Amino acid sequence: MSDSRKLAVLAALFVIFGCLASASPRRPSKITTRCCTSVAKSEIPHKIISYTRQNALGPCVDAIIFQAKNKKKFCTDPKARWVQKKLEELQKQS
Repeated sequence: MSDSRKLAVLAALFVIFGCLASASPRRPSKITTRCCTSVAKSEIPHKIISYTRQNALGPCVDAIIFQAKNKKKFCTDPKARWVQKKLEELQKQS
C-alpha cells in the first residue's frame, strides 16, 4: 500500500473516531407517564372485567381505571355513584 493511501486511510479513521467521540448519548428530555389526567363521570357502555385504583400524584388524578372486555381502559371518577356500585359488583364476583 502506498504512503499516500495509508495516509488517506489514517485520516478517514481519525475523522470517524472523532465523530464517534464527540457524539453524546441521547437522553430523554422529558419523562412521560401513562396515567389518567382527567376522569369521566358518565357510565361506560362496555362489559367491565377488572379495575385498578390510581392515586393523585401530579399530573395524574384520583381515578378508578376500568378495563373493558375489549381491552380498552377508561378513567372514571371514583366519587361517581355508578362507579361505587360497579366496584361492589366486581368485588362480589371475585
